[in-house]
Amino acid sequence: MEFSDLYKQSNAALARFSPDGRFIAVAVEHRLIVRDSENPKRIHRVYSCAYTTAPYIQEVEWSRDSQFILTASYATDRVDVWSLEDETWRCAITDEVARVERAVWAADSRHVLTFSELDLRLSIWAVEGEEEEDGEQPRRRFIQFPKAQAGVAFHPDGTHMAVAQRHDYRDYVAIYDMADWRLVREIALDTVDVAGLAWSPDGVHIAAWDTASSYAVAVVNVAGVVKRVVEAEGLGVSTCAWSPTGQLLALGGHDRRVRVVNSLTWRAVATLAHRATVAAGDADVFVEVEIGQPLAQQAQQQLQQLQQPQGARVHTRFDLAPVPADIRVVVAADVHRVDARAAVSFAEFSADGALLATVCDAMPHALWVWRTSDMRLAAVVQTLRPVRACCWSPVEPTLAFATGAATVYLWKLDHGCHLYEIPAATAAAAALRWNPNGDGLAVLSKGLFALAYITA
Repeated sequence: MEFSDLYKQSNAALARFSPDGRFIAVAVEHRLIVRDSENPKRIHRVYSCAYTTAPYIQEVEWSRDSQFILTASYATDRVDVWSLEDETWRCAITDEVARVERAVWAADSRHVLTFSELDLRLSIWAVEGEEEEDGEQPRRRFIQFPKAQAGVAFHPDGTHMAVAQRHDYRDYVAIYDMADWRLVREIALDTVDVAGLAWSPDGVHIAAWDTASSYAVAVVNVAGVVKRVVEAEGLGVSTCAWSPTGQLLALGGHDRRVRVVNSLTWRAVATLAHRATVAAGDADVFVEVEIGQPLAQQAQQQLQQLQQPQGARVHTRFDLAPVPADIRVVVAADVHRVDARAAVSFAEFSADGALLATVCDAMPHALWVWRTSDMRLAAVVQTLRPVRACCWSPVEPTLAFATGAATVYLWKLDHGCHLYEIPAATAAAAALRWNPNGDGLAVLSKGLFALAYITA
């Protein structure tokens, strides 16, 4: 792996690769800077946003065709759309009735969706070709009673949009045709307060999960039929992920378990539990240790690591631990006490759907990888620092993760764990973003970022 020079950025959460992988956009205070992803020294565009209130840029999102970039400042109630091809073109959006709380692109790359405060309405703005007579505001349509928290979900081919709504004291999933924004179907849900939507990659089903106080996930098809409501005891769903084929649905809960549901019976085919001990023969356990320190001194070494400042240079390696192996638990299990830190905060399938990676907040130093063929544990990676970022390559089953140290980690089945030290020791890797073409990723730290390129 090779690293570029370091460059400035103001918010790691706003760094975005263009969908075609050619550019990366980062926010630097009130400016949006677009750099070439192959040669980040080459600046393609610099957009100066007219935001006067800190934190200035609060949202950055590319259109699907990589032709436009959206920026938003919710503090100043303004959304701007910038053209990558025409530097002089700009579209400004303001809502004179209610403040904008969230802005996203529609799947057609020609409409912007804004959620107003108090979930009053969802506004649909055309960024070109449908201007008003005064030429200042694009033409807009409205959808009443949306749930901004649940957001929207788009059909994989971009033809339809699903919106979570609430009216008449009940939750609904409304499906709209994006050709004319006509309501196609409205599906009633028996949820307390729907918290999120996810459209399956095959475009056949929509998963809608309930609030954290109630474990209920309604699976509906595009014809409006509720296929099943997956329910369990305890708190609700903390994360939801479809497999690339749409045949499996992974539901992470607040009980340290991931329930995997298949699309034939809509019943759980496996319950993946994050246990404090990995039994013999279950999986490979990789443990990060400091170079020169034996594996037996791991516990003392982890305490020393936590006392060091973030980003301090420490040279480490991975050792294959003997099994059964103990996994470090930060929050002890207590059946008499509800603890939000027992939630599964990350669950994501690999690009080929053969593997599922998970992270449990009660064991933040461990990264779990499961095989979907037999629903068994494939590997556990235990790091010195808590895992802060984790993501699969979009083109191959390679898992990248970071812990806040000046190191980027890669795991691949049958290849084990590899770590790559960032040349600048002060650049603590706090967030990662894969390039959509899979040839590299952005490594982001506080105020800085670098691009890492995968070499053969």
